[in-house]
Amino acid sequence: MKTALSVRSRRHAITTILEARFSVRAFEQVRRENPGFWGSARNRMARGIYGEAMRAKQRLGGMGDEQLEAELLDIASRRLEARAR
Repeated sequence: MKTALSVRSRRHAITTILEARFSVRAFEQVRRENPGFWGSARNRMARGIYGEAMRAKQRLGGMGDEQLEAELLDIASRRLEARAR
């Protein structure tokens, strides 16, 4: 029988998945360090991608532990494939 992920493990899994899919940290850094640019018309696409990432975060929060672990496994295998090239 498999044990459930702890809250901390789920949070870490969701963060890892979002970072692999969207590079959320980069968006959050721009948002924090340059709010004028963040809100500008030139940055509309980035705000849209960030919004998509936040919606994905909500969906991931509703996923079961097995689904999150499968996503993490997929990310890890993609990274290994990329290194092998």
